[in-house]
Amino acid sequence: RPKVAYGGSGGSPPPRGGAANVKAGRGGIGEARPPQATRTATVFDLDWRPMFWKTAAGGGEDPRPHYDTALRHATVAVGNIDEVEIATGKRDPLTAAHALLAYGLELAVVKQGPKGVLALHRDGTTVEAPPVPVEVLNGLGAGDAFGGALCHGLLSGWDLDRTIRYANAAGAIVASRLACSSAMPYPPEVEALLDGTTGP
Repeated sequence: RPKVAYGGSGGSPPPRGGAANVKAGRGGIGEARPPQATRTATVFDLDWRPMFWKTAAGGGEDPRPHYDTALRHATVAVGNIDEVEIATGKRDPLTAAHALLAYGLELAVVKQGPKGVLALHRDGTTVEAPPVPVEVLNGLGAGDAFGGALCHGLLSGWDLDRTIRYANAAGAIVASRLACSSAMPYPPEVEALLDGTTGP
């Protein structure tokens, strides 16, 4: 099988989506966290699944107003090129990311498949993570791994570059495995891929 550059969920079916509230403090796992140290993020997976919608062009419902409503309650949005286009009407990754931030988000993440991942923070920080070359065996679950790792980075208070690269590597690992939920990587596996000490 040819190796394909994985950069988020480009081309494979997106995972079931929705918003997830994540909270974190300064402490590590199992450590007490004082209330004043707690921060909250609402992560919205744009998760466009056309088979569940009758599009406006076909006389059905336009999904855009629903995205408009949901995005106003989120602090982070993540989606692939098709999903950000449905949500914002913009297909260019950077333009779409700016359009997402206009809703009041703190962070917009655009997965570009073989072109990697673009992330834009409202403070102006931009990260472009390169694609990870993998032999894709099953795209199912890769978006879930990406999303879970993204939340892990946010909860851990990592800088944006580390968070996005970590999420991208986690997604690549799952794409290179046959299973889905049982294929989710452990942190040492992701770190090893990032360090270049092992392949997915």
